[in-house]
Amino acid sequence: MTRGGQCRPRLLHAIRDHYDRLSVLYHYLWGVHIHHGYWEEDEPPSVAQENLIRRLVGWAGIPPGARVLDIGCGLGGSSLWLARHLGCSVTGITLSRVQAWLAGRRARAAKLSDRVGFQVMDANHLALPPESYDAVWVIECSEHLTDKAAFLASCARVLRPGGRLALCAWLSAAQPGDRAGERLVAEVCRSMLCPSLAHRDEYVDWMQQGGFEAIEAEDVTRRVERTWDHGIEIVRTSRLRFLLWFLGARVREFIASFETIRRAYAEGAMAYGMFTGRKAEVVLGRQLDRAGADD
Repeated sequence: MTRGGQCRPRLLHAIRDHYDRLSVLYHYLWGVHIHHGYWEEDEPPSVAQENLIRRLVGWAGIPPGARVLDIGCGLGGSSLWLARHLGCSVTGITLSRVQAWLAGRRARAAKLSDRVGFQVMDANHLALPPESYDAVWVIECSEHLTDKAAFLASCARVLRPGGRLALCAWLSAAQPGDRAGERLVAEVCRSMLCPSLAHRDEYVDWMQQGGFEAIEAEDVTRRVERTWDHGIEIVRTSRLRFLLWFLGARVREFIASFETIRRAYAEGAMAYGMFTGRKAEVVLGRQLDRAGADD
């Protein structure tokens, strides 16, 4: 059993319920791309969010027409962008039935449902054929997974040899013995339903163990941290502030965590990482066996 495996069903239920209930709120706060923005200058948040996608596409080298698995697809923002701008065929997976329904409706409205489809699936168990995708796309999903090493090995399993992994993740940057930093990270994890935040070097090691090569990792914290200024400003200046007491304690805790995350970035307890890697042409059998054992 993986670390924390005994609480996995409870955590999965909590994550599914969170996104089923709050996807409309996410859309209100961040639009269709419910992830960080990447600021190059002073562009609006919606442009910064697409900047993040463009940068990850270019950095990972995802080619036009690629078969892409979008893990943790949310409201389908990245899936539709990849189909519209690169002509990719995309399968988006999410734990939330509400998100899958909303994303599917958006794909039909955009007349992209011939190239984009959405499924309800647990990312801990990728029930998909081996070597079936050219690229695996993961933006801010792995934070919710207990065994991140097994997940990355599963990503390698579903990629064809030479296929690309494109991943963005919230990271812990707290140094050993930094109790204040560790407390901030723990508070973020509790509020955002993350079993843990890993360090950048851990992701790199897990990618190597899972069968990836040509791995690149970049800390882009300073480019993305403005996301939380935007979220806090929306809450402060909109009528949402007056509705919080009617939305329940869980929603109030979620909104309050925006300040915690901004502080964690500012104080160096948290970071934001962008990762890419290429699946090796030959992957050790024991690595593939490990990935398959979880599926």
